[in-house]
Amino acid sequence: MNTKQRILLTGGRAPATLDLARQLSANGHEVFMAESCPHHLCLHSTAIVKNYTVPQPNKEPDDYIVKLVELVVEENIDWVIPTCEEIFYVARGLEIIASKCRVFVDSFAKLKRLHSKWDFMAAVQQAGLVNRPTTYLLQTKEDVEKRLSAPGKWVFKRVYSRFSSHVFIVNNVAKTIYPKGMTKDTIRSQIAKDLALNVDHALWIAQQFIAGDSYCSYSAVVNGQVSAHAVYPVEFTAGPGACINFESVEHLAIEKWVQQFVAFENFTGQIAFDFIVTDEGLVYPIECNPRSTSGIHLFSPTDRLDQAFFGGNPGQVVKPNRKNKAMIAPAMLSYGLFQVRTWTLLKKWVQLFAQSREVIFDRKDPRPFVQQFSLLWWNIKISKKQKISIMEATTIDIEWNGEEV
Repeated sequence: MNTKQRILLTGGRAPATLDLARQLSANGHEVFMAESCPHHLCLHSTAIVKNYTVPQPNKEPDDYIVKLVELVVEENIDWVIPTCEEIFYVARGLEIIASKCRVFVDSFAKLKRLHSKWDFMAAVQQAGLVNRPTTYLLQTKEDVEKRLSAPGKWVFKRVYSRFSSHVFIVNNVAKTIYPKGMTKDTIRSQIAKDLALNVDHALWIAQQFIAGDSYCSYSAVVNGQVSAHAVYPVEFTAGPGACINFESVEHLAIEKWVQQFVAFENFTGQIAFDFIVTDEGLVYPIECNPRSTSGIHLFSPTDRLDQAFFGGNPGQVVKPNRKNKAMIAPAMLSYGLFQVRTWTLLKKWVQLFAQSREVIFDRKDPRPFVQQFSLLWWNIKISKKQKISIMEATTIDIEWNGEEV
């Protein structure tokens, strides 16, 4: 497909969105950005034709949709592609936006089900995929107590969360709790605080801990057919789960799993999964992100990810070159380096740091690298004002946690 498209992206604060914008621009498309954060990463990128400031999606959802429609009409947009959690608010107004242009997103109801760590497990079962961790919904204090004292190793986490935040691991065999310094009373207090809100989006789950290797997948899907696919192991992270280095690997069992699941859901859009693969090779899904993720960093402009969105090669699956490696360098120098505990891991870190492309810095588009420090300072100010972590501040105006919209 060689036809130039006019594309409106949302979620310009994310490195993955910047990377996607650059890839689309490099392949001849005109990219516009709609973002509510005034210091977002794409603000000065040469990949963006024009930036627009829009209302905060989770504070002014109706005004947000109205503004997107205005931009679609004003700029004669062909495609709207949401990338971060504002996708739920875009999906809420899908019918209105889709009357003006094409939108690479599925229905709100479907995204809601897949975003929920509880409902996602039910969807896995309905799709006929056998392996899944035993999962319990925690709705009462009695539910919490039962799981806290259950034999084995359990992971406690919110039904709606991101970046592996608010995660506790209780090992009743070894009598340990992660993170270090936490106690069962701490966990009880945190969950009780949410349960006291007495709303659906405050619920927690307890999930069986599955031992094995962690992987993430990223796919673009059109009408249940995978059009782009990438898999990468989780090696170095920011915090307990946010991956900061990306190395493309082929994993046929994961690819087959994704194909079966999205076909059953008849899904359209970007979708990502977290998996644990056991020593026996069994694939266990842990959670789903029905949006773009850092898997985008594994693709380069020559891979033609744009064709996966716009139908350039029907029936073909775009995959990244196996030589592609990427990283978020500042995070690798801070979070990643501090995770090194052995000479073997140090050798791996040095190898990845030397061989990986830095996802934000680009000689032809250098200003986003400087802009990331302005964005960081903005998030620090928000975190102090709201008394939340810096990581939580990055999504405070776009995240969706199950509440009515």
